[in-house]
Amino acid sequence: MIKKEYKIDQDVYHLLRDEPFFALLSRQLDKRATTSTSTAGIRYNPDRVCYEIVYNPDFIKSHTRDQKKWILMHELYHASLGHCQYRTMDHLDRQMANIAMDLAINSMANMRDNALDIACMPGREPFEYIDRMGQSAEWYANKLKKKKAEDPGGFGKGKGQGQPGQGAGQFDDHSDFGQGGLTEDEAIGKQIADQKLDEAIGKAQRGCDVGDGKGGQRKGWGTVSQETQKLIRDAVGRKFKLDPKKVLASFIKASVAADKKTSVTKRNRRLPGKKFGRRTEHRARIAISIDQSGSVSDELLYRVFEWLNDFAKFASFTVVPFDHKVFEEKVYVWSKGEKRKKERVLCGGTDFSAPTEFVNKRNFDGHIIVTDMLAGQPVRSNCQRLWLTDTHGGRCPCFRPIGERLLILD
Repeated sequence: MIKKEYKIDQDVYHLLRDEPFFALLSRQLDKRATTSTSTAGIRYNPDRVCYEIVYNPDFIKSHTRDQKKWILMHELYHASLGHCQYRTMDHLDRQMANIAMDLAINSMANMRDNALDIACMPGREPFEYIDRMGQSAEWYANKLKKKKAEDPGGFGKGKGQGQPGQGAGQFDDHSDFGQGGLTEDEAIGKQIADQKLDEAIGKAQRGCDVGDGKGGQRKGWGTVSQETQKLIRDAVGRKFKLDPKKVLASFIKASVAADKKTSVTKRNRRLPGKKFGRRTEHRARIAISIDQSGSVSDELLYRVFEWLNDFAKFASFTVVPFDHKVFEEKVYVWSKGEKRKKERVLCGGTDFSAPTEFVNKRNFDGHIIVTDMLAGQPVRSNCQRLWLTDTHGGRCPCFRPIGERLLILD
């Protein structure tokens, strides 16, 4: 248990003043105090499908203001350079890849002066055989690989070893960037989190380069070198494709609600007698609003109905046909296990507020809107909302959903 509450956001002010890029990125990431790590780290949270900065309050409080700033920048560099989202050194073992990434970050010109004594640093024990600063993670990985080949028993021994997720000379926790041992659903969730993080980095990068797009001045990059700026832009520019069908399935499963019922259960032999417990039953209540306006292609409707036939194997849906209003007489429940054919029941204009208001008045767990995105921004949704469109709708939308998933079908 954490005895004294400490919020790391108190120290983000120092980033706001000196490091605009990291300040803009930090605002978009959750920070969570925990005693599960002895230091700090950036982790993928499968429950919330996002990355978050985790930190041990006692560890953070034991450092100076400049050191706290360095720790935050170190973790945000991991995110900015794609270390969380993309592990490009799969030919190396996990420990070696982690150390190489730390050496690359810590040896940057703006990171050397305030580096913690326990942090990986070229020329410092146990990496005194590495004599060059500011190289890429791949360059350091090759050096480490050569050293391990020459001295297998000696590699990895040094200060910092023994902490979960840490190797020799590492101070931060790399135990869960999210790679390895994930189920199919968890892997899909991680892909979604990767894309969210890329969007956050892109937003921070644009704020530094051109401003917020609302008349605000460009922030500049602080102490981030031009070379590193290019690396960050390249990392943001990487594209990966999500399987739309899998993302929809993940969204639906993440929207499952729990019905709890009180029941009496027997204790085990060591605890005789009875106790009250809770039995939980899961069921998904999903509304799927289908844009019936004339601009929505039959092909898009056909593909969606085809996929929903598959999703109906594990959930029931309420289908909400709409154009400029909801056609309530045509709303129906697509029951679990049922198969249906594509149908179009309306052919008018489009208003996204109509289905959103319809869903808001009812107890739904998730809302999927199938549309060509050719209408204005709707009212706020009371449940999580996902937009499903085709390539044309994704390329020329009338608005961009903020904080909501926009899934584009190729």
